[in-house]
Amino acid sequence: MTKNLIAGLARLSLLAPLLLSSGAAGASACPAQVPAGLSAIAVADKVVVNGLSMAINQVQGPGTAGEVLDRVEKSWKAGGYDVRRASTAGWDTISAKGEKCLVTLQLVNRKGVFGYLARSTPGPVTVLSPGAMGVPLPPDASVASSVASNDDGRKGLVVSMSSSRPLDQLNAFFMRQLGDNKWSSLRSHKIVNPVNGAESLLVSAQRGRSQVELVMWPEGRTQIVMTISEAL
Repeated sequence: MTKNLIAGLARLSLLAPLLLSSGAAGASACPAQVPAGLSAIAVADKVVVNGLSMAINQVQGPGTAGEVLDRVEKSWKAGGYDVRRASTAGWDTISAKGEKCLVTLQLVNRKGVFGYLARSTPGPVTVLSPGAMGVPLPPDASVASSVASNDDGRKGLVVSMSSSRPLDQLNAFFMRQLGDNKWSSLRSHKIVNPVNGAESLLVSAQRGRSQVELVMWPEGRTQIVMTISEAL
């Protein structure tokens, strides 16, 4: 799995609550075409977001994110879709929901616009879990979203969650669990923001072709983003 795809999955993990919150719509299908003015390259077709099968295209084109999304919003609303817009982690997003599918476009201003167009549909899928991939979660973990992929046989998983445990307890928990599950090259590194003193924790490990990275920081409950990926 490429770093670009992993980064895209991480952003989809943040967007998953938006994808799942859209209400019912009158249209029976979703927009089938790549929005006008954008070129697209398929980057993944075996991705599962919170139990929904998803295909992802990388897109780019001229203009700004605001201009493109204004144009797309007008077009999708004219088609009778339930259209929602939001901003998440610095990305501008728009989604269109039909009865049997959901299309989401997320863009950032980068030499014109750059981003991802994702189409998700219900259906039978094989759902990966952190435990099945050798990384048990804290018993009190509350999972906000889970994004899994299968890139030519290379499995990947991004999970966003929170825990009531402080950073030191989570560090001890994950280091112990990773060691017990035969992960090696365990590393733990705490980072302190010199401006505001805010702390975050990075934990990583390897096992065969697999690599796990965890980023944790306090924000009410402790927020955790876990990425598990397989190399070539």
